[in-house]
Amino acid sequence: MGQGYPALEIALGTLPLLGVLLIHGVGMYIVQRQFERHGVPIYRSGRAGQLFFGAMVVLIVTTHLIEMLVWAATLFGLGSIATFRDAFYYAASTYTALGYGEGTLPHEWRLLAPMLAISGLFAFGWTTGILVNLVSQAQDERRAGLAERAGRRPPAGPDSA
Repeated sequence: MGQGYPALEIALGTLPLLGVLLIHGVGMYIVQRQFERHGVPIYRSGRAGQLFFGAMVVLIVTTHLIEMLVWAATLFGLGSIATFRDAFYYAASTYTALGYGEGTLPHEWRLLAPMLAISGLFAFGWTTGILVNLVSQAQDERRAGLAERAGRRPPAGPDSA
């Protein structure tokens, strides 16, 4: 590629970044939808929801792994890393911000590394928000279920007006 085309490098890095965020949006939508369909009845009934919540975490982790695979395929496809295994290792360590420093991209592709890290930071921030929301919803549904089983009306939440 050569050193004189950072705009092309940025453009080629923007495509997987946007793709990863789109994948993350779909993954988080699925997690939230599954919680609404299956988690709400589980928590409202008072049943233990640990297995269900574990399944939601597995869906979230799977989403992140797919996103790392997209970056690894990009790095490998561009020829910036010679083997797919090494590309996945580099993508995973950069995406998660571990950054072991065991390798760097060739000079002509080095702008991809911060873009990869940015996508991981966005995705993990988004994931944190989803997890906090799910825990909060689970607690609210459990309380509402307890109130219903005790014959009381559930406490009014911020959405009831």
